[in-house]
This record gives sequence, structure tokens and C-alpha cells, in this order.
Amino acid sequence: MTSAQNRPLTLPFSKRAGRARSRPADDATAPVRQNVPKKRPAVSGSAVREPRVNLLPTEVHVDRRERTTARRAWMGVLVALAVVVLATGAAIARQIDSASSLSAAQEATSSLLAQQQRYSEVRSAEADTKVLQSAQAVGGSTEIDWDTALSGIRGALPEGVSISAMTIDSASPTQAFEQSSVPLQGQRVATLSLTVRTATIPSVPDWNDRLSALPGYADSTIASISLNADTGEYSAVVQVNLDADAYDGKYTKADD
Repeated sequence: MTSAQNRPLTLPFSKRAGRARSRPADDATAPVRQNVPKKRPAVSGSAVREPRVNLLPTEVHVDRRERTTARRAWMGVLVALAVVVLATGAAIARQIDSASSLSAAQEATSSLLAQQQRYSEVRSAEADTKVLQSAQAVGGSTEIDWDTALSGIRGALPEGVSISAMTIDSASPTQAFEQSSVPLQGQRVATLSLTVRTATIPSVPDWNDRLSALPGYADSTIASISLNADTGEYSAVVQVNLDADAYDGKYTKADD
């Protein structure tokens, strides 16, 4: 019993631990070495890449690419469909607006036609009036104020000269007036052939000169002079020609 009690107690330990405890006492005072990781030299990231290994089958990559392509295709289809829908909506809106404008124009046209129908008699009367005015303007385009013209002729008569006969020839709206074949004579629209009686011959040329003051006067000539032996008076035939200035224009003044 005594020997067993005096035996030192031994505990189980690992080989490494036994070794550590079997070190001499002097080693306890030695500095403990720590496992400090060694610093690696700084290397740029572009020079050294982390090694990677892709163990996925090729079919997986092909399937991923096909799915990406399919998504892009469907995205393009959706974008095209959206564009078509927007264009169709714009076309429909424009068609509706055009139809609305056409309907409004048709309603306005119908209203105008109805109003014209109500006043058709007035419009017919206005048309007839315009036709009459046009006919009047054409018919009166060659009209001469003969009252004024003859008054001027009588007013220019010298003392002792009287008109015994008169013949008037003038243009008409449907027929042009015949012009003289004598050179250097102007255009004429009417001719007055006057037969006058006078006691002396010089009175006739003097009266012929006074006629030049008439409105529309073109020219005048003394066609003949004869002496009546029974009465002792001279008889002369004078032709007075009038130009377009002799027209009174009373039916065309409103148009001007």
C-alpha cells in the first residue's frame, strides 16, 4: 500500500503532449514561437488571376445561350407589337377625326342647300335681273344721245343758215358701222347727212368749222353746194362723222 501511494500519478496524454511535458525545465523559460503567416509579396491583380474551373456540361451553356436569345427575340416581338398597336391607335384616332370633320362639313352643306332652296325664287330673280342688265348694256353700248348732239348742231348754225333735211346712219350692237375708204380718215360710229339752206356760200364753211366742238366729233365734209334759181338760195349737203366718244354709256357706267 505504501509503495503504491508513493508512486507518482501518471495521466494519459498524447504523444505530442508527452513530448512537451518531457522537455527539460530549462525550456520553460525559452520564448514561445508563434505561427505568424508569412507575408506574400504584393502582386498586381492583372498579373495573377484566381484559377477557376468550370465543371458545367456544355449543354448547360448552350441552353443558357438559347434562353437568352429567346428572351431577346420575345422582347423584340413585344416592342414591335407595341409599335404596331400605337400606330393602329393613331390611325384609328385620325380616321375618327376625319370622319367627324366630314360629317360636320356634310351637315353644313346640307344646311346651305336647304337655305338656298328656301330662297331659290330670289336667286332666280337675281339671275334674270343680271341677264337683263347684261342685255341692256350690250343693246345700249352703241346708243348716242341724239338730243344733245342735235342741239349742239343747231346751236352751231350761223345766222341765216337753216337745216332743211337730215339723214342719220349709226352703228348697231349686232353690226359694225361701215368705215370710209378714204385714206387718213378716222374711225366713225355714226354719220349725219345734213341739208342746209343759206343766202350766202361763206356761211356754210363757217358752220362746218363750228361743228368741231361737238362731243364725239370725228370730221365733216361739204358734199355739195347748189343754187336754187327760183329762190336765190344756196343748198348745201354736209356730212358730219362721229366717233366712239359720242356714245352716252348710260348702261355701262355702273359697271365701270
